[in-house]
Amino acid sequence: MPPYIVDASIFIRIWRHHPPDIFRRLWSQLDRAIADGHVRSPEEVLHELEDGEDDLAETLAARGGLFIPLDDALARATEAVQAACPLTDAAGERSRGDPFVVACAQLTRGTVVSGERPRKAPDAPPKIPDACEQLHVPHLDWFGFLRATGWDL
Repeated sequence: MPPYIVDASIFIRIWRHHPPDIFRRLWSQLDRAIADGHVRSPEEVLHELEDGEDDLAETLAARGGLFIPLDDALARATEAVQAACPLTDAAGERSRGDPFVVACAQLTRGTVVSGERPRKAPDAPPKIPDACEQLHVPHLDWFGFLRATGWDL
């Protein structure tokens, strides 16, 4: 089973709206999927989350096997994604992990899971769903992911 490659926006959503002390079943399902290699994320997403002011990055970092470290193949794939569909800008104003997420999904033949919606105007900066469509990478939002996995809250 190809993995689901999860963007920071999904982890933030889970953390804010489904805290582990209340939604134990969801977090148990997440832990099982991580242990089985079905849910992964590039290490760059962890670095994005470390900029937050909560314990989310630390909580996820403790889950071994979740984050895929940067290697040559991922670096090359990320550069190709960025060249084809620029998801970040030089000023760093846009999510720096996004091209890594799409590249990880390409390399693993996985499905991207993000909370982003496609851009509304053709001249707007592209978002993860736009890059996925352009590069033929499967993409799901949070509810699509829950339906695909059969998880319940």
